[in-house]
Amino acid sequence: MISMLRVDDRLIHGQVAVMWSKQLAVTRIIVANDEIAANELQASALKMAAPAGVKAAILPVEKAQGIINDPRSEGMKILTISNNPQDLRDVLKGVSERPVLNIANYGRIGGSLADKKKITETVYLTQEDIETVREIHDMGVEIIYQPLPNDPREDFMKLMEGK
Repeated sequence: MISMLRVDDRLIHGQVAVMWSKQLAVTRIIVANDEIAANELQASALKMAAPAGVKAAILPVEKAQGIINDPRSEGMKILTISNNPQDLRDVLKGVSERPVLNIANYGRIGGSLADKKKITETVYLTQEDIETVREIHDMGVEIIYQPLPNDPREDFMKLMEGK
């Protein structure tokens, strides 16, 4: 069972590995991204960043769907992460679960910030990202902005629309 989806440029890092894993009591972290899954060095480094007792899997999107849909995953608490909303939209297209999506640290790496809409101090979206986020929301997914577990949980759609 997916405990949370998260879009985060940094993927598995201190906040995710320590704070969110503990808060959500996850037993597995899945990074869903075709390119990263194909890069052995990057995948290995991400696996090493997972906290003790939490298994990390770096998988292509389609394989991530398969793991999530496997009946053996029902008893697991899974944090599913990608470094872009498109991958998580694609994961959601192949699973029946509709967990909360936390977009908390995205868009400052790669590309020009001038081509992106600033949503918060830590989130910048391209027009494609905005369309993808709306598509995810239309799938019945609650989308939040909550960088750390102790931060207030904010409605991402309201932030995105500037309300």
